[in-house]
Amino acid sequence: MRVISQNQTGFTLLELLIAISIFAIGLLAIAGLQVSAIRYNAGSNVRSTAIGIAQEVLEQVMAMDGDNVLFQADNPNMVWDLDPNTAATTLTLPGGGTYSATWSVETDTPVSRVSRITVTVQAPQSRVTTLTSFRRYYF
Repeated sequence: MRVISQNQTGFTLLELLIAISIFAIGLLAIAGLQVSAIRYNAGSNVRSTAIGIAQEVLEQVMAMDGDNVLFQADNPNMVWDLDPNTAATTLTLPGGGTYSATWSVETDTPVSRVSRITVTVQAPQSRVTTLTSFRRYYF
């Protein structure tokens, strides 16, 4: 004759379904965080690239001779050629979007014989990066 034990151990089907449901909700939350992290990382990449381009343009402008006529008169929104090998003035990076740069010169700002140089980079996702420096000019 068989004896049936009243103290059986193990999980019921209902307990197992509840545990799997809680685990699935946790996995969905982690997947949502992963999507957000990828989106924010892409935005950070665009900002870093725009800042790098603006710094490069500003360094090249600052390397020009102090007696250059561009520093002796106001020159607003001059287009900087980011791709000198082609007719395009913009730079298109694979997977990174299209960037364009302009630079401006304001003479005697903030003092006499000093020009304010402003570099502005238009990046994808309507992001704008601006760097400013000052340059003494000579006559």
